[in-house]
Formats: sequence, C-alpha cells, structure tokens
Amino acid sequence: FLAKGAPIDALNVDGGTALLAAAEAEKHSTVALLLANGAHPNLTGRSGLTPLIAAAFKGNDRIVETLLAHGADAKMIDATGKSAVVYAASRGFDDIVQRLLDAGVDPRNRYANDLTALMWVAGHDEGVGASAVERVVDLLLAHGAALDAADNRGRTALMIASALGDASTVAILMRHGANRALKDKDGKTALDLAANADVRAKLAK
Repeated sequence: FLAKGAPIDALNVDGGTALLAAAEAEKHSTVALLLANGAHPNLTGRSGLTPLIAAAFKGNDRIVETLLAHGADAKMIDATGKSAVVYAASRGFDDIVQRLLDAGVDPRNRYANDLTALMWVAGHDEGVGASAVERVVDLLLAHGAALDAADNRGRTALMIASALGDASTVAILMRHGANRALKDKDGKTALDLAANADVRAKLAK
C-alpha cells in the first residue's frame, strides 16, 4: 500500500492511524515498519490516545522502546488526563516505568485530580502483584517522586492504598517513611480510611 502511495497517517473512523492500531494490537514489526516509513509517532486517536500510551497500557516494552526511539512524546496526556507512565505504573509494568523515566518523565508530575504516578500505583489495577507494585514504588521514589504528596481530596499514596485495603502496599510505603499522621480534606488519616484489619495492623506498627 505504501509503495502505491497510500497515506501513512490516514485516519480511520475512530480518528486513529495505522500506527496506533498496530501499537494497540502489539504488532511490533508493523510498528517498526510504519515508523521507518515516516509514520508520525504522536498523532492521537479516540480519547486522545497515542501509540505510546496504548503500548504502555498493554505492557509492551519493546514497542514502547521503538516508539521512543522514533520521537514519541513520553509526556503526552490523553483525554482522561493520564499519560503513559500513569498506565504503566497502575498496571505494575516497572520496565516501562523505568524507560519512561529515562525518557525524561518527571515522577512528580500531576495528572487528573492532582494524582501522581505514585498515587496510581498505590491504587493499582486489580490483579497487580505486590512485587510489581514494590518495584514501581521503588523506582518512582528513587527518581524523586514525592512520597507524601496529596491529590485533590487531600489523600496521599498511603491513604489510597489504605482505603483500597492493600496491606502489602501500605507496608511498602511505610518502609519508605510515608507519614501516617497526615489527614485528608475530610480530616481522615490513613488509619481512618483503612478498609480492613490487615491494613490497620500495618499502620499500627
């Protein structure tokens, strides 16, 4: 198609390019071919989705690496106010978080509702294991993430993990020195928000 002059950045009915479709489908060879032939890496599709955000959401580090090498903007934000690092962090993809940090993403950045990547991993997606959460937390903090930053509700990462009922993440954050005495805008501490006895036990130590 390209040899016959097909426009490489043509949009489909959802407003996405072939590159975005290939990234979502995790077709690395197609992504690489399109980029090598001049596909624009930062054109957005539905809801402001970029190929890089799509690849980060899928956890495909190889495609993320290829997109970044061809000029993908790691700081772009979709229509929901989230960037690639937010999706990677919340889904426990530490290899992609590392790659995005190396590409210049500031772990202190705020996204929708004043949430940071650290807060997103504290409230991680269902099914993300404790070891993956720990690796992402360690990475973000090692690169300067603010441990006790608060979102628009006044809640810190520790409060978010506590309200989620995730005792292992609470323990990880406390190991790093998270302040359990802080209160949100409703005057509640992490202990007040604790969803279960396991979390309360961790906070009481």
